[in-house]
Amino acid sequence: MSTTELIFQFALYIVPSIVFFGAVYYFTNKWVEVQREKNKLAFVGNKDVQKAPPADLKKHFFPLQVEAYQRMVLFLERIAPNNMIMRLNNPGLPARAFQQKLIDNVRQEYEHNLAQQIFISPEAWGRVQSSKEEILKIINMAATKMEPTALANDLSKGVFEITAQLKDQPTEQAVNFLKNELNEIIN
Repeated sequence: MSTTELIFQFALYIVPSIVFFGAVYYFTNKWVEVQREKNKLAFVGNKDVQKAPPADLKKHFFPLQVEAYQRMVLFLERIAPNNMIMRLNNPGLPARAFQQKLIDNVRQEYEHNLAQQIFISPEAWGRVQSSKEEILKIINMAATKMEPTALANDLSKGVFEITAQLKDQPTEQAVNFLKNELNEIIN
């Protein structure tokens, strides 16, 4: 065999092998790219699905959510000026001491229920906070009108007078909002 025949025989086997492996390489890379694109699309599609909590999570979350709304309504009822004064009233206590007792009570009740904000909407939580701040303002406004010798009964009367002038009580507004929002969630 001559060298040309040997080269021809060698080329006869090598060239098709190179073409074959080149084609396999090309199509394998194309297949990998297509799979990557599919995975990207699947991931983006799953992101939207993941935003909605699974039904099982909703099933366990819902009772906690209802309880949070109940606790927020209870909190608002407990800090409503009329209810709080009747519960904490101590007629012989100086007005300043009673003012501090009322403020401390509102803050303790609030701190006790802070974690409930996880289960209610940000707007509902904002209404609860606004209501609490309004109650503190009412107590402090009534206290600024007191004489240094005033007693708890005098402060109570001052708080009652201010709340009587309001068209809607801050706690009532927040309670109504919470009830309506819970009804929307249920229905």
